[in-house]
Amino acid sequence: MRVVFTVLDAFPHSAINAQMTPNLWEQATTGTMSPNGGESLMLSVTYSNHAAFMTGLPPTETGHWGNWAWVDNKFTKTYDSGPQGRTLFDDCKAADLKSVAVVGDHKLLATMGALEAATSWPPAGTPPEGTPLDAYGYPKDEAVIAAAEKADLDADFVLFHLNEPDTSMHMYGPDSDEAIRQYRHSDISYGALVDLLRPLWNETVLITVSDHCQEPTDHPECVNLRDHAKEAGWPVQIRNDGTGAIVIASDETSQQEFAKLHGEISKLEGIEGGVWAAPNVYLVWTEPHRMFGRGEPLAKGNHGSPRCTQQVAIVSGGHPAAHTLGASIQTDRPGTLTWAPKIRDLLQIASKFDNELN
Repeated sequence: MRVVFTVLDAFPHSAINAQMTPNLWEQATTGTMSPNGGESLMLSVTYSNHAAFMTGLPPTETGHWGNWAWVDNKFTKTYDSGPQGRTLFDDCKAADLKSVAVVGDHKLLATMGALEAATSWPPAGTPPEGTPLDAYGYPKDEAVIAAAEKADLDADFVLFHLNEPDTSMHMYGPDSDEAIRQYRHSDISYGALVDLLRPLWNETVLITVSDHCQEPTDHPECVNLRDHAKEAGWPVQIRNDGTGAIVIASDETSQQEFAKLHGEISKLEGIEGGVWAAPNVYLVWTEPHRMFGRGEPLAKGNHGSPRCTQQVAIVSGGHPAAHTLGASIQTDRPGTLTWAPKIRDLLQIASKFDNELN
């Protein structure tokens, strides 16, 4: 069996239909698409959800609350912290199974532990000179396809990732004409990746997801939570993450004091809500059309809030196990943490370890 996990970054479940995305629609109809899509972790951002795709671990165990992680009592970028748990790539390596990773955001290789794959691209997490890059400096879909064409896809586990949908929505907004053209373009790119899988289709379970969706951020002024917290002298550290933000209380802050701060935060103009996610962690989000930061917004589309948690979730492929897995997402809505345990079961990784221990 070969399990292929394909991520279309930020791709909206709502955009999948026969006319706009015929390749995705083919997999959704010949396989199974979760009726309401999947559901991301909060915050609804890229790196924390990608890491959790590969570990199956929640933020309370990894510290991955967003694109920023809280590890060793300090903030660090999630791609610098690494996955903070055992990944599918670690499992494959230990079980002598071959894994391949080809991604359109080179920072994901470190984030997801994919540098442990037998083959990973971009090599060592750096796009080679001459790689076509998008406006944000990430490899374009065409570069991912070219790298996938050169990879040996006769493997046990394959990770694909296309990044251009996310970049286009950030630049132009998720409802823009440019984004809609990108949905069509990335569907073609997705179809090219699926075609590369055809020679071993009967051995393949293809899982197709997105990590989150996006929302317009067209309000002319950002919500400046960080500066307000500094001026007020709150005993917290804050990191902005699009339409969400992570608030970490200091060790000296009591639960009662932190709860009082939650109330103060909720009163700020532009804040819609928050959730107490861990004893020292409060996740907050903006009102629609607004994002966190200073001054004017830096993007016309963004994510982070609960409004962006809907994911694509499709299971297809020629292996009989695809039907069984597909039936499970038809009745039970999957989320970010669903996939790593399912893939471990498909590859019988847990049973291999049990046999070794016995």
